[in-house]
Amino acid sequence: MHKGCFLRIVITVYYFMSSSVQPKTKIGTNAQYAMAISVPRYLCTNEQSQIENVFSREEAEYVKDIITEGKTCVLCSASSNVIATRPNVVTGENSEHILLFPPGNSPMDTLLNNTDRNNCVVFYSSNTPCVETCVKSTENIFPGLANWTNVRKEGMNVFVFGNLRKYVGKETGNDFLIINLLMPLYRCTSTNVVECQNCLKDDAPYKHKMPMTLSEINLRRKVLQSLDKLNI
Repeated sequence: MHKGCFLRIVITVYYFMSSSVQPKTKIGTNAQYAMAISVPRYLCTNEQSQIENVFSREEAEYVKDIITEGKTCVLCSASSNVIATRPNVVTGENSEHILLFPPGNSPMDTLLNNTDRNNCVVFYSSNTPCVETCVKSTENIFPGLANWTNVRKEGMNVFVFGNLRKYVGKETGNDFLIINLLMPLYRCTSTNVVECQNCLKDDAPYKHKMPMTLSEINLRRKVLQSLDKLNI
């Protein structure tokens, strides 16, 4: 599993998606959504490259319109390199779960099947991802993330999110730990400038605190066992 993903593509995707794809609610506030994009490797390595070369502003506007209508975009733009959705207002299924499930036949699988193995795949959620805290509910996205990395074991994969939920405690740290076992996890914020930070770095205010408790050690062991069963 490739752990290296350049910070540039994280910042680029966050800025572009938050400014061009972000849907609004009926009262004009930012709506929760998730999306994933596959981009050529040079976008991750060449500081002069522009994401608009592979996903235009017009395409971004089209995708925003699709998900604002409550539909799921599955390679719906001309470039056929994006999946995106908002939560299902009828069932309550969250947007991350919609894109990642069912493993093996999900919108993410469709994207990966149409992705060059050398591409970067970036998953973006406007809110904090939910993994361990939702393990007993349909909102648990871990199996979907594990399926993604199993398909792209040597690929460049990264998970990015924006808003941090109000309560950031031990369970949130567990969520971050689980995702970071699969791929680099970044949180991005934007005030005057865009700032992105890996959630497991020592200087991250929302990082997973060490040393781990016994329950957290058991959680990590359970995650690793699950990865082993999936041959990841």
